[in-house]
Amino acid sequence: MHGLALLVTLLSQHDASHWEMTCAEWNQNRVEIMSDQHLIPDAKEYLIDYFYTKVDGDCKPWSIGRK
Repeated sequence: MHGLALLVTLLSQHDASHWEMTCAEWNQNRVEIMSDQHLIPDAKEYLIDYFYTKVDGDCKPWSIGRK
């Protein structure tokens, strides 16, 4: 949850185009967002998609659970 709070702080204090994240950071935040019980599914999808736009290059999501 701390990572998500940091990202929200970055968004509120800086121009959104000023920062990027690595694929590993995006995946870590994606897992955290998906497990957050306080977010509705649409909010989770929006956050994950938005943060993906901040990843430079190709990035594949980590597998969560069983397929």
